[in-house]
Amino acid sequence: MAQRFADADLGLDTPPPQCAFGKTGTVISTCAIWGCPFQHDLRVFGGGRRGFPRWMRLLGLARLAMTAAAVSRQEGDSVRTASRKRSCPSAVFTTCFAWALTGAVSSAFAQETPPPDKQDFPPTSVAAGQASAPTPGPDTQAMPAATPASQVQGPPAGAEAPTQPHKKKFFDRFFDEEDGKFDFSNILAKGGFLPVPIIITEPAVDGGFGLAATFITVPRDHPKRMTRRVVGAMKTGNGSYGYGYFQSGTAFDGRMSYKFGVGRGKVTLDTFPAFAPQGIEYSSKYDYGILGSALWHLGDERFSIGPLIDFRKLSTKLDIAGLPDDFADHFNNTLHTGALGLGFHFDDRDNPLTPTKGSNAYIEGKFNRTAFGSDRNYEVYDVEAYTFDKISPKLRIGLKLELDAIRGDFPIFYAPAIDIRGVQAMEYQGMNVLNTEVEVTWQLSPRWSLLAFGGMGATDAGSSRIYADSGTIFGGGAGFRYRIARKLGLDAGIDVAYGPGGATFYIQFGHAWSFGMD
Repeated sequence: MAQRFADADLGLDTPPPQCAFGKTGTVISTCAIWGCPFQHDLRVFGGGRRGFPRWMRLLGLARLAMTAAAVSRQEGDSVRTASRKRSCPSAVFTTCFAWALTGAVSSAFAQETPPPDKQDFPPTSVAAGQASAPTPGPDTQAMPAATPASQVQGPPAGAEAPTQPHKKKFFDRFFDEEDGKFDFSNILAKGGFLPVPIIITEPAVDGGFGLAATFITVPRDHPKRMTRRVVGAMKTGNGSYGYGYFQSGTAFDGRMSYKFGVGRGKVTLDTFPAFAPQGIEYSSKYDYGILGSALWHLGDERFSIGPLIDFRKLSTKLDIAGLPDDFADHFNNTLHTGALGLGFHFDDRDNPLTPTKGSNAYIEGKFNRTAFGSDRNYEVYDVEAYTFDKISPKLRIGLKLELDAIRGDFPIFYAPAIDIRGVQAMEYQGMNVLNTEVEVTWQLSPRWSLLAFGGMGATDAGSSRIYADSGTIFGGGAGFRYRIARKLGLDAGIDVAYGPGGATFYIQFGHAWSFGMD
């Protein structure tokens, strides 16, 4: 039953002020034409234009509480009323009550209240003449009639009660709004800063750990043209370390793709010449290393061509005496390398991070010459191809083919090596190297997938004969993936592989072949 108070009840001689509580919610009282009973009681709490005795203000306070409770019990939370002004929701009664005591009701909610035409509940209507106004007394003004609550139109049957918009918390950005799963999309897609841990599981360096600070800039009008800037450092179990800066992005309105990196550090590895198949440890300390490329996209944007650079200064150390001269002469000295090259690339993958369809292939050649600052004249050639396709809605396949070669007066530790999962890095080197691998992925759900992979590689010692021909080397294993960034199509997971040296595992962020692909 609707309640209203005449001004005579409180001794007011002017129309009540407009109520500020136009909040979306459940209405507990009718405002009639002029407003609601809360207006009058608020005037009492705050003193209005007149000062009322304390006992009267307390009486009005108690009256307001009793009225709200009675109406809420009788009419329920779903009753709504109409007003030419605004209606008062019971959901904000407690707030109304508290703010009335401070005299700041209007200013507190005026900024939060949406205009009537943007509130999300159905409009209400007043049936004219449903209730008559009380007879004006000598000290009161006539008040238009209120609409009985029983005749007020409520929300349509089955309609859900409107709710306040959810205010996102800090950790909400780590969960996907579509399925509620753990996800980095909202961080990566919008750009900004992202710390990335580096976990190294390669047996050749006895594992290790590092940290990369990644800064991502994503243009609003061209989100695919993101710029990545990475500052990182790492250290491994065998004493290797490194730190540097890497950047990749686009220029000239997306017509050119570039990437470059600069760093320094120390790398300790084993090399396996023919006369020492058990391996010999050596270290290379880099004063600097600078690598980069700038590929210009042709009329068909899948094709690109452009220059390559590769400049390094390093000192090598080998603490073993009595080695063959043609081998030992490559160590215990300072070496400058300087190369310029050319690359021709093709790329139509659906996703560069974790592709499911399309191909990426390229041919590159780098030429170290004394004219470019190199102490040695030699050439490095790479031909690589990666292709992906779907076998069925839940199965997809990936294929890798890689041919590497080196010619001229090259440092032997720069000879290419077999690079497949399950085979230790730099264990099988030669002047000519073949790597191939196949991977089959089974998509269990939109987030989770299982995969199996297998590969083979072979080396040819070539004319130097420092390394022996490897023959065919096999490696393979299985792993799982979790879609850690749904909007970007980025997967992360773990692979367990087995090869000639036993079992090892790899932590993957993106595709396992990412370092070889564009």
